[in-house]
Amino acid sequence: MVEETTQRAKPDEPEEVGKRVLAGVTQIVRWATRGDVRRRLLGASGRELSVVEVDLLRTVAAHGPMRVSELAEAKGVDKSTVVPPVKRLEERGVLERRPDPRDRRGVLLVATARGRRVRRDMDAVGAAVFDEILHSWPAEDRRTLAALLERFTRDLAERPTGRSPATSSADAELDL
Repeated sequence: MVEETTQRAKPDEPEEVGKRVLAGVTQIVRWATRGDVRRRLLGASGRELSVVEVDLLRTVAAHGPMRVSELAEAKGVDKSTVVPPVKRLEERGVLERRPDPRDRRGVLLVATARGRRVRRDMDAVGAAVFDEILHSWPAEDRRTLAALLERFTRDLAERPTGRSPATSSADAELDL
């Protein structure tokens, strides 16, 4: 009888690291998209907004003023995909259209004062949730996690996925 030897991959080998990162990211996404968690991360300010609307508001607030076509490009989708949620954000008073001073035929999306406040409130509430979760971690571990996540999301944004690097840092903060 021939005995098969099974080589087990070591946890630090590239294919295992990739699997571990995938498993971790998958768990984070599942956790963050649960209704109860999402409500907690966004607080009262973001409860009325869909996931897409939160993402678009954050992008315009961080990188605007911008044309609808620029917003769609930044999100890697067709312009027709962002028009309905942008209209809803306008109806809620968090985005508005202004004439493009460089081209009077065009319009720019701008976060209103209310929109900037909603984004700021959502971010503060979300950051407090993570501060609570990480409060028992040593300070150095918290700083290391933050630095590695910033680096990881920056590297993700720079990959050729059709997404613009403009959506990286500020949008990655709490993109839910």
